[in-house]
Amino acid sequence: MMHPDESPSDAAFVQRLLREQAPHWAGLPLHRLASSGTDNAIYRLGDRLSVRLPRRPSAVALLAKELDWLPQMADLPLAVPQLRFRGRAERGTPFDFGIFDWMEGQIATPQHIADSRAAALALADFLQALHRKATAGAPPAGALNSRRGIPLDGLTPAMLPAIALLADEIDGLRAQGLWQEACAAGFRGAPVWLHGDLKADNLIARDGHLRGVIDWGLSAVGDPAADYAAAWSWIDPSARTAFRDRLGLGDDDWLRARGWALYGAVIALSYYRGGRNEALCRQSRLTLSRLGLLL
Repeated sequence: MMHPDESPSDAAFVQRLLREQAPHWAGLPLHRLASSGTDNAIYRLGDRLSVRLPRRPSAVALLAKELDWLPQMADLPLAVPQLRFRGRAERGTPFDFGIFDWMEGQIATPQHIADSRAAALALADFLQALHRKATAGAPPAGALNSRRGIPLDGLTPAMLPAIALLADEIDGLRAQGLWQEACAAGFRGAPVWLHGDLKADNLIARDGHLRGVIDWGLSAVGDPAADYAAAWSWIDPSARTAFRDRLGLGDDDWLRARGWALYGAVIALSYYRGGRNEALCRQSRLTLSRLGLLL
C-alpha cells in the first residue's frame, strides 16, 4: 500500500455496493484499473461506466467535493466525467462513491498526442473557460484540495525538508532559490476555479487530440498558477511558449507556475520513491528535469 491508512477494496466489495444501491448495473463485468493516482480506486464497470471510491480517509472529503461540483463543469471545452449515480457506504469511515460515464480514449502521454502545440492550446483554452466559472459558494483552496492553489509560502515548511530529502537527485540550492523566487511572486488576482492535478493520468486523448480532463478531487478556488504548472509537468517543452502566450501570462504568474511544478514533483518524489509509486516518481523526475534541477 502507498499509505499506512489505506483501506483495501476489491471487486467483491464494489459488487456488493452495486447490488445494494444500483442493482440495475450489478450484473456488469467489473475490474479494477491500474493508476498512479493516490486518492481513489477506479473500477471499470461494463463498457460504458466507471466506479470511483476513496482509498483512504483523507480522500473521502475530496471525492465528496468532486461529486458536489463536477456537474457544474459539464460545459467546458474539454469533456469532464458525467456523474450517473452517487452512493453512500462505510468501510471504517463513511464515504460517498460515484458511478460515471466511461470516457473513451487513452491517457494523454506523448505517444497519444499527434500535435503537441494543438494540445497545449486546447489545455490553455480549457483553463480560460474554467477561470470564467462562477465561484460563489465554491470551496477555497486549502484542506479540501491538499492545498493546491494556496499562497506558495504557506507550503515552505513542507517544501524545504522535502528538497533536503532529495539531495541525492536534485540540485538543492537551485531548487531552494527557485522556490524563494516563486514565493516572492505572490498571487494578487481574484481566486478562480482550478483543477489542481493536471498530469497525464488525468488528461484523456482520443484520435491524437486532447479530449477530456478527469479526476477533479483537488479542484477548488485559488491561484491558477497551480494549473499553469502543467507547462512543465505535461506540456511538451516545444509548446510551452505557445501555452503561455495563449493564456497571456506575465512573469509573476509564470514564476509561480514553475514553483507549483517544483512543489508537486518534489513532494511526490520525496514520499513515493523506493517502490511506493514508481509511475508517479517517473513523472516527478521528468518535471524536475524540465526545470533543470536533476543532477
